[in-house]
Amino acid sequence: MRPKGYPAGTAGRRSSMVWYILYLLMKIIVIKEDSRAEIEIFLNFLHNKEYPQHRNMIFSHFPDLKNLIEQNPENEGRTVEDFIQETRLRNKENIERSTQYIESVVQNKGEKSLQTLVNLMNYDLEQNTENYILIPTIFPMSPFNGNTFFYSIYKSLHGVTEYPKVLAVAMHEISHMMLFNILKKKDVSLDNYTVYFIKELIAPILVYQDGFDGIFKKEIVGNYNVLEIYLEENGKTIKAFDYFLEKFNENKNKGLTFDEFLNDMIS
Repeated sequence: MRPKGYPAGTAGRRSSMVWYILYLLMKIIVIKEDSRAEIEIFLNFLHNKEYPQHRNMIFSHFPDLKNLIEQNPENEGRTVEDFIQETRLRNKENIERSTQYIESVVQNKGEKSLQTLVNLMNYDLEQNTENYILIPTIFPMSPFNGNTFFYSIYKSLHGVTEYPKVLAVAMHEISHMMLFNILKKKDVSLDNYTVYFIKELIAPILVYQDGFDGIFKKEIVGNYNVLEIYLEENGKTIKAFDYFLEKFNENKNKGLTFDEFLNDMIS
């Protein structure tokens, strides 16, 4: 059933630039095109004092942008805005195909994916009715902020218009949002590094679960900085991902809840 306000027909769906893809217990994933948000994510990462390496990362993907900014450093914001608009216009057809592909995949399998994630995390959607927003972006990474995550279609600039990992990445990012709500309700005090470590290990563990079989390809989808961390126990080393994956599966087999696994992980 179409949620109230969902435009009927393809033309109406395209013109609104917003597609309501998933309606589940008052929770929907909204695929949205937002040029202002895309510009802001570029500018934020270009000037991120905590991660200054991101500026060079962006320039490595967009060397022409680097040259333009160096030629006119006083008007960087306008330079970035014009560059994004021109790049999108030049690659309009591929970007539209990419967005249509994402819409189709999420529409066909998004509901089952989200329900699987909800079950794995014992998450109460009815108590958290804020929509999830997916913004396709030519930005070369897929960051998230609040209930919004930016899905990178950077490869569309090089002719790639199909993204088989879109659901895996979406579940990875949405697991972060759910985790933050769970931690907020637990009212625990954790430093930023611990929270980062926990969320970037839990997300690939969840996405790797058998419950997603038949929905998307089973593979480890995560942050390589965290996936390469090892733990040492009794003189032996083991990847943190493997260690906590085993713990998660053991807890699940014992019938324990996600909250109990999280408590164990935090401790």
